[in-house]
Amino acid sequence: MKPVSTSVWIGELTLDKLQHEMHVSENELAYLQQLVNLRSKKRQIQSPKDAGYARPSVIIDNFLYHGELKHAENKYLLNGLNIGHIINVSDCPLQQDILDHFNVLWINLDDAFGVDISQYFETTNEFLNICKKKDEKVLVHCQMGISRSSTIVLAYLLKYHYDSLANAYDYLVERRRFAAPNHSFFLQLIRYERKLYEKPDVNKPPTIDKK
Repeated sequence: MKPVSTSVWIGELTLDKLQHEMHVSENELAYLQQLVNLRSKKRQIQSPKDAGYARPSVIIDNFLYHGELKHAENKYLLNGLNIGHIINVSDCPLQQDILDHFNVLWINLDDAFGVDISQYFETTNEFLNICKKKDEKVLVHCQMGISRSSTIVLAYLLKYHYDSLANAYDYLVERRRFAAPNHSFFLQLIRYERKLYEKPDVNKPPTIDKK
C-alpha cells in the first residue's frame, strides 16, 4: 500500500493497525478519511441541538433516541419521553430497576480497536425495526454516546434509510454532533455498506427528510 499522510486525520499507530490487523484497502482508507473529515467539519459548527446533551438526541422523531449511560439510568427521563426499549452498547450493565421496567437489549463490548461490532448489526437492526413497526420509542446508548452507540445507529440508518454511509453519517452528526465511531468501527460500517448494496436483491432505501 502506498504511504498515506497522517498529519491531519489519523495517527501512524492507528494506520498501522488498520493496515496490518484489518487489511484496509486504499479505497476504504480514502472513504474513512472522508468520514473523519466530515466529522471534523461538523464539530466546528455550534448547533443548538447539542446543548450539553442533558437529554438524548432525537435521531428519528417519535422513534429513535441516541444517548449515553446517564440517560439510560434515568427512569424519570425515559418515562417522560415515553421510551420503552433500550439498546445498551457498552460493558456496563444497567441497574436492575431499569431492567425490570424496560425492554433492554445488552450488547456487551468495549470501545476498542479491532472489536467486532459488526456481528451485532443484524440483531440490533431487527430489534429497532420491530420497535419501529410497533410505533414504540427506543434509546440507543453507550458510555458517552460517542462511538459504540453511534455505530449501531449508523448501521440501522444505512440498512433502512440511506444507501451510503457518508449520507447516513452526515444525517447523524446533524442531530448528534459528537457522534464518532472509532476508526475500526467506521471500517466495519464501510464494509457493511458494501455488503448491503452489492447484493442485487437489496432495494436502496429512501432517505429521511432532513427538515
